[in-house]
Amino acid sequence: MASLDYSYRRLVNILGPERVSRDPMERLIHSHDVASLPKIALLQWKMIPDFVVVPKTVEEVSRLVELAYEAGLPVVPRGGGTGLVGGAVPNRGGVLVDMRRMDRVEAVDLERRTVTVQAGRTWKELADIVGSRGLFLPIAPLGAPASTIGGWYSNGGVGIGSYKYGDARDLVLELEAVLPSGEIVRTADGNVDLSMAYGNMNPAFFGAEGTVGLITRATLQLYPKPEALMPFSYSFPALRDAQEVPAAITDSDLDPYNASILDPVHLAFLGAVRPDTLEPQALVNVVFDGPKDEVLASEKEMDALIGGLGGRKLAEAIAKAQWDARFDLYPARRISGGLVITETEFPVKRFPEMIQRAARLTRRLRLQVAVNSFLVDRNAVAVDPYFLMDEQKPLGPMSLAFVKKFGDAAFALGGHPQGLGLFTAFNFPRMHKGALGLYGTVKSQFDPYRRMNPGKMTEVWTRYTWPIINTIPPEIMGFGLDVAAFLRRLKPTADHYVKIPKGAR
Repeated sequence: MASLDYSYRRLVNILGPERVSRDPMERLIHSHDVASLPKIALLQWKMIPDFVVVPKTVEEVSRLVELAYEAGLPVVPRGGGTGLVGGAVPNRGGVLVDMRRMDRVEAVDLERRTVTVQAGRTWKELADIVGSRGLFLPIAPLGAPASTIGGWYSNGGVGIGSYKYGDARDLVLELEAVLPSGEIVRTADGNVDLSMAYGNMNPAFFGAEGTVGLITRATLQLYPKPEALMPFSYSFPALRDAQEVPAAITDSDLDPYNASILDPVHLAFLGAVRPDTLEPQALVNVVFDGPKDEVLASEKEMDALIGGLGGRKLAEAIAKAQWDARFDLYPARRISGGLVITETEFPVKRFPEMIQRAARLTRRLRLQVAVNSFLVDRNAVAVDPYFLMDEQKPLGPMSLAFVKKFGDAAFALGGHPQGLGLFTAFNFPRMHKGALGLYGTVKSQFDPYRRMNPGKMTEVWTRYTWPIINTIPPEIMGFGLDVAAFLRRLKPTADHYVKIPKGAR
């Protein structure tokens, strides 16, 4: 405690008392992300940070990291808290660095079509700002109103617009980051091509979950604002009836800005909290951008393609409402108080098999699961199932086994889970295989004393520092979730939060 008191005084010397907090409620708020975890997890991890700090400049971040290194405290960077796997959640307390006050847009270059922005600005805010200047930020996370520039990049961001424009890595020209030593570095030269010939280090931070450095600023490539951006919606009775849609789109010459499929269960969840929601059905939402005449031509082709698969085109007002609500997918949390989302990628051609496996797994674990998805590129489809969880029920927390089992299904079909963090680091060996040793080498060079968001990639730290119980082998963590799955299968009744019409199942 005396050591923490001393660290607190030093933090206050750097930032001032108004930007350093030891308040129990403030620290509790920063002890989780979107994921719902049972309270018993606090026995395994110290998820409540010792301090919450709010820097405004890269120099302040550098000094914070240096102080934490000297004090032996872990540093946990946090953006908007929209992660799903505990990437921004402490495991041994330490200093949680809330980046949201580093939100200044430093420059918009109309001639080169670039924007330089601090890492704490959200994607939705930045898109609106550059849009007012006639420019277009073409990709965005599903949590864009809260997800930050640095946070989504660190999570390996793919999302809305990725099918046509790529992932977050394809937009970033240059990053500014603070290394675990406190050194401030630039990862590339934003004035030149992104070729590796120029020593581009941007990929080192992409998907690294803040484990090799803390991103503080980014220069992004923008595009001219499209003449038209038009959404279209199509209906199928059930998800299985839409199973051929992803492959049909990727095999065609169509190049949509975004294409997603919503599960009837998702609409049933929405309908429980919003009475004006559509009746449960499978929805295919497609968006085209570009010159208006090309968009209209693409609309006709898509109409024919979906019609040939048995789909029905919905009214323009419905399509617009779906597009306007694209960032608000999970209000159903209020039904049970807990909501668990898992992110995976599957080969497009295996999408029908994925639907079958998801349905089988849902029945076995006695759950109601909404299986939403969107196209990432012509080879991959992102599948983001979610379900409600009531922690107060005896076997409620055991439903987390779905995350492990659905990840197993992704591996079996040639895909993989997305995201590594406190709750899913056990997937690292299976996801990256030969890269395990390489990442360990990179981590040891950047962070030899393991202070920067540690214990969430190649190993899973616990809250304890004693040998043997200070880490959880990936096999043990996976085995624990397998046991949870076995217990769920013994549950006599299934979870039924909403009623699903028989034809929509």
